[in-house]
Amino acid sequence: MPIRTRSFLADLSRRLKSIRDEYRYTRQEMAEKLGLSRSNYYKNESGVSLPKVDTFYRLHTDFDISIDWFLFGSLPKHNKDKQSLPVEEKKPGGLENELADARELLDAMAQDPVLRHEVLLNFYKYKNNKTIPPASPHDEPPSP
Repeated sequence: MPIRTRSFLADLSRRLKSIRDEYRYTRQEMAEKLGLSRSNYYKNESGVSLPKVDTFYRLHTDFDISIDWFLFGSLPKHNKDKQSLPVEEKKPGGLENELADARELLDAMAQDPVLRHEVLLNFYKYKNNKTIPPASPHDEPPSP
């Protein structure tokens, strides 16, 4: 079953709002923390647009948010909580499940040119490390 773009964006917007609520930031404060304009942040939080790769990066590094949780709702929400979870053995078919998710995303991208454009644009920015700043002036940039 292909993912629905509106449903996907609505899920991301709810998760983004829950992060903002957790830290008790206003929209303006959250936008500043993520390096976004207030209007771009509002579009992300209201489900109008897909957050850019550098927003994912800042959520991960500055807020310790699990990208798996942010994109798919997989627990845990914070990366630090991954250490406290019991280690599960890889079940056969784990790769098959990931491939099924990839196929589902590709199908959705084939049906929705805007989603395709956004995903590919963000992927190439990430791949080329053009928009991902280091977490602080003393940190090394992420290696490709």
